[in-house]
Amino acid sequence: MSEHRHGRRLLFHMAQLAVVALGSYVLANLWNAANATQDHAVKLPIDAHVPLLPWTTVIYLGFFLLYLVPARMAYGNQERMDELDRIVPMMVGWTVLHSLFFVLVPAEIPRSVTPSDAWLLEAIRDSDHPWNAWPSLHVVHVILLAGLVDRWTAIEDRTTRRPVLALVVALVVLSTFTTEQHYVWDAISGAITGSVGWWLITKRMESHQPKTADTAD
Repeated sequence: MSEHRHGRRLLFHMAQLAVVALGSYVLANLWNAANATQDHAVKLPIDAHVPLLPWTTVIYLGFFLLYLVPARMAYGNQERMDELDRIVPMMVGWTVLHSLFFVLVPAEIPRSVTPSDAWLLEAIRDSDHPWNAWPSLHVVHVILLAGLVDRWTAIEDRTTRRPVLALVVALVVLSTFTTEQHYVWDAISGAITGSVGWWLITKRMESHQPKTADTAD
């Protein structure tokens, strides 16, 4: 019975992320596409050397599957489920704040011509206007997800798991450049606000209970 309840709670958390968090991003994106009159994009010299690699669209979109990892780690574990009840609303709130920032400081990323065979990249461009550039929410959320997985990883397993987490984070970050969704500054600012967000989450968790090895895999 408890696992059924966990399943319903996980679905509710996923719905919060999909409807409220992603919804706020989409609304800000549509608003900027229709109303933005200023462009606050920050292009660094290194951006001129970043190639367009359409195949990395798979990584860019595959990022969304990462939400399933902490969900699977929490399923069946009451303590972790209780933590998710506090963590997910903070993730949603942090995303909504970023969306408000996007409206106040709109930033547009110019895109080159889409290669004729890059249908997946074209699908992204058709559905996602080139606004909401910085901070990159892909980077913000991959940092939050990596932090959560690391938190729930047994201490003795972190030496082997952390390089994998670092690789995943690096691939997601790089995919934001090579799909022309973001500039380098967008990732830098996303790393900053993502790290601040994770720091706030850990402080919230510490106020409820200390981190122990008892909840690790």
